[in-house]
Amino acid sequence: MYGLKVEDIAALYGVSRWTVHRRMQQCGLRVSELYSDINDTDLDSLMLEIQREHPQCGYHMMRAFLQASGHLIQFVRVRESLLRVDPEGTQLRALANRTLHRRQYSVPAPNCMWHIDGNHKLIRWRFVIHGGIDGFSRLIVYLNAATNNKATTVLDAFLRAVSQFGLPSRVRSDKGGENIEVAHFMVQNRGENRNSHITGRSVHNQRIERLWRDVNTQVLDLFHMLFFHLEVTGFLNPDDEIHLFALHWAFLAQIKHQLNTFKEAWNLHRLRTENGRSPYQLWLQNREAADDLETVNDDYGVDWDGPHAVEDADCISIPDVELPRRLTAEELAGLPNREMPLNEAIDAYMSTVAQLTGIFRH
Repeated sequence: MYGLKVEDIAALYGVSRWTVHRRMQQCGLRVSELYSDINDTDLDSLMLEIQREHPQCGYHMMRAFLQASGHLIQFVRVRESLLRVDPEGTQLRALANRTLHRRQYSVPAPNCMWHIDGNHKLIRWRFVIHGGIDGFSRLIVYLNAATNNKATTVLDAFLRAVSQFGLPSRVRSDKGGENIEVAHFMVQNRGENRNSHITGRSVHNQRIERLWRDVNTQVLDLFHMLFFHLEVTGFLNPDDEIHLFALHWAFLAQIKHQLNTFKEAWNLHRLRTENGRSPYQLWLQNREAADDLETVNDDYGVDWDGPHAVEDADCISIPDVELPRRLTAEELAGLPNREMPLNEAIDAYMSTVAQLTGIFRH
């Protein structure tokens, strides 16, 4: 169960650890048998494949990416493999980690406070990333890519998270207009005059700013470099509506897939500051804790030692891509399949540009 120890599972269900051991014996379950049967050569190849898409991940995130893809590997084997496939990167990350200093976060339990925000790393190409994180456990509750920054889009992602993890007591966001529907929903469902939705400057939403650092390095930097490469080589013009439509057609699903893979791995990775427990484990083990705070001030949920955010405009509007006319169903069906591997996405983009150019410029 998300890597929980026997004693943690026992506490979660209110039984003794001997009961859990007995049930495991009855079902023929052994912890050693849960680990994947894979040799070092295949493990190295698998980790190299993950590293190509997430080049900055360390031991814990690599193990979580493996687990998210269905491979449970002992930590010592992950460490040894990463030393083999990326010795220089491993040393650099170790040096960087020694400089980190974390202070205690002040939210008392899961779902007491969610932090939501938008990431504009790919805004040049009219992509925006919407994310939400539980302040207590650091569980990512949603992480989604879109080609618009509408309040209804943010609300839709938020509601899907609520259906999975429950309704938070409070939400903190910046003052962006894309958060207005979430604010209305929180006030309607949690009540007025209790700061159900707290707005402020981005510098007061550091919990998710910490997350954006990892999302950028693990996911978005790859697409950022790729899109700029297409521009430099003359294959992408961000002011050309046909090029942008083709880029969205070929890469939106790819970005969503990579974000979802990162989300699953992040929620499974072990946190050094939480005795090796993962966000999933922290959320599961503490979700019944009561939030008795009827009212809080505007500083509730602020991580004063978090990274400083760059202030964005109160509302960033992303214009819709406008083709000369709507594509017919037959024309859409003739475009490349969007559910392709990432290494085929550039070819799909090129093919889409060629097809659209043929449709509109003949």
